[in-house]
Amino acid sequence: MTKFLIVDDEKLIRAGILKFLSDAYENDVEFFEAKNGLEALEICNTHFPDVMLTDIRMPVMDGVELMSKVSKLERKPAIIVLSGFDDFSYAKAAIENGASSYILKPVDSQELLRVVDKALSGIRRDIKQKNEQKFRSFIKEGHLSEDIAQDIAEFAKKGMYCVSICSAGCNCMKPDFLDGITHYVIEQKKGFISFIVSKDLLEKVISHPSLANCALGVSLLSTSVSDLRPLHHQSFCALLTKFFVPEQKGVFRYSEDRGHPDFTDYDVIYDKIIANLDLLNEDEVRKAVQKFLKFDSIETDYPDEFLYYAYYKITTGLFSRYPKFTTGETYLYSKSLMIENISAVSSLEEWKKYVLEYILYLLQLLKNQQGKYSYITTALKYIKDHFSQDITMATVANFVSMNYTWFSEKFKEQMGVNFNDYLKRFRMEQAKHLLEKGTYKVYEVAEKCGFKDVKHFMKSFREMNGMSAGEYGRLYSR
Repeated sequence: MTKFLIVDDEKLIRAGILKFLSDAYENDVEFFEAKNGLEALEICNTHFPDVMLTDIRMPVMDGVELMSKVSKLERKPAIIVLSGFDDFSYAKAAIENGASSYILKPVDSQELLRVVDKALSGIRRDIKQKNEQKFRSFIKEGHLSEDIAQDIAEFAKKGMYCVSICSAGCNCMKPDFLDGITHYVIEQKKGFISFIVSKDLLEKVISHPSLANCALGVSLLSTSVSDLRPLHHQSFCALLTKFFVPEQKGVFRYSEDRGHPDFTDYDVIYDKIIANLDLLNEDEVRKAVQKFLKFDSIETDYPDEFLYYAYYKITTGLFSRYPKFTTGETYLYSKSLMIENISAVSSLEEWKKYVLEYILYLLQLLKNQQGKYSYITTALKYIKDHFSQDITMATVANFVSMNYTWFSEKFKEQMGVNFNDYLKRFRMEQAKHLLEKGTYKVYEVAEKCGFKDVKHFMKSFREMNGMSAGEYGRLYSR
């Protein structure tokens, strides 16, 4: 519903404006009247009008003071000034206080209709942008704001799809195929757009002639805003299907029979990448990355799910683990943008190349960094040689002859995690290596890796790896 507030000390003028607007906007509108600024301010605080049309010269509180106070409100209306005073100072005051238009009396009906339409378009645009921002926050954080607009919920109830589109040949920055179509953009960058569209308009969008050379991923149908996150995932996964088919354009639809892929093996390989980065082991890093990106060897009908998972692990896990390198080093930052923009690459091999280049360059930076901080290198070697013993940060700090507090700060600064987390992760990685040999009992592995309490080891192993140490040994023992 659109709410209008008409503010003028002359009753006949208010009545005339109300009659004109009620005839022009017949459906879903509500009108409020005020004879001075004080009454109008109270209405703004209680009824939250969308558009306020106000005079300047009024008793009690004039239009300039009213606009000044309204401009400070959290929920403020679009302001249209109707004044009989052709004075620059009034126009200037109106503009400074956020008025969208300034019209002289007597009011021309066509001009009034034009400025009101303009104000309403701006309101709809602002509401749409705010809702899109809520959608994006929901996708990123997983929390749906309670104050999400009712009209969005109603939109979803009618049935909606998420569509992701990419192509160097598509002008996705100014998508004319969405002109006149109610939609909500949830992600947009060069050569890529992802948006929500209603069920009844889907076919009109995806059959638009300008998309003939594009790849489109279409999600399943949903009637709930809370499904926005999976819908976005589905459309993006469907879009990634283009890398596994001969023809890399057309409409790719997410199928209902996919089930839930098991990414346990992928998590294990990813952990190896991270562990060997910390250990500066280039050969093992290279092997782990190549294995992580070997999608053609996966026994599945939907390799796009595994590609999406690898993309997610790299862009949300690896990038955030070394933030000062990813954002602060020009070459690495440019590579991260190429990796993030996976939908725009010409082939999957090109994307894999970017990933490997990024990780190997990161490894070199880590090596250079530890060369500058020799005590960190010494500390890491000490951990590698003594992890099976009862060592603490105090032990290592004393070994490298550094103040405990200073060492703690510098270790976290250089390694990205605190000392205890690093030691625990290192010990877990060594435990995996022993379990993979298949020759040790779980309690023996715990003891050899520095865990005094086998129950604590088993609990920690499950928390970090999603399975018990025994299950891991049975799955991965050679």
